[in-house]
Amino acid sequence: QTIFGKWDVGGSSSKNISSSKSLSECTFNFIEFTDKSYIMNLSITGPDGPESGSIFGNYELIEVDGLVTEVRLYFSVSGDDIQIATLTNIEVVEKASGGFDATFDINFEIDLGDIEIVCLDLGGSYSADKEPAMEETLSAGVDSNHYKVVRNWQMTFYSDSEGYDLASSLLEFCEIEIPNPDTGESTYSIDPDCTPPAGFQVNLSTFGTYVTMIVDDSGSPLQVETGTWAWSNSDQTEFIVDDDWTGNISSLSTSNWEFSSVQDDVSAEYIFTAIP
Repeated sequence: QTIFGKWDVGGSSSKNISSSKSLSECTFNFIEFTDKSYIMNLSITGPDGPESGSIFGNYELIEVDGLVTEVRLYFSVSGDDIQIATLTNIEVVEKASGGFDATFDINFEIDLGDIEIVCLDLGGSYSADKEPAMEETLSAGVDSNHYKVVRNWQMTFYSDSEGYDLASSLLEFCEIEIPNPDTGESTYSIDPDCTPPAGFQVNLSTFGTYVTMIVDDSGSPLQVETGTWAWSNSDQTEFIVDDDWTGNISSLSTSNWEFSSVQDDVSAEYIFTAIP
């Protein structure tokens, strides 16, 4: 597939920066295609400051005479895939210096506000450079940890030194902050109208991208975040996330992944099971 990989759009700005929720300047950072899924990453600067927005889902290739003429992007809502955008006029060209460039048009089929992205329209024509895959990808055999870990995972166990487990960690999604104007401090409470998430998933790609998703009971995302990961030793038993914290793998197969970490003096244990 010529579109497979991570395509750096270079921070192209949206043509329309208004939103029904607030005014936000949105830039399109990259779009990445794995075997089955895509990741779209945006930067959003609004009245409350900068934040990131990410969209993750399945995609469908439309081919005519063996050539890809259209790519349909989907996003899962309450267990159903809805088409959110279409890529057309796709051209991928190999550069003389090595690597690939691509140009494409993107048309959004829905208002991005419907999926909690505060950009009204990012449709238009884009050009992108293909980023190289992680070095470990080029030599990864089926027995390597790199081969084993690059897939979709569902968290089945979590425990940390502050007493949180998986259930209490997921419940944090429903916490609301209650500021006290007299003391200047805040307390936190559980929103009674919030339905606690059903799970936490992670997708690792061969281009050093990760996607984390808090999902509902249908498996659809309630929150999507992206970042970077890399191996931090040659044995592929330690990995670093966002150049910030390190995970130490204690057990890894194509179906099970166990590791520990220490972040901000909090130690934690994680167990994930592969999603078919």
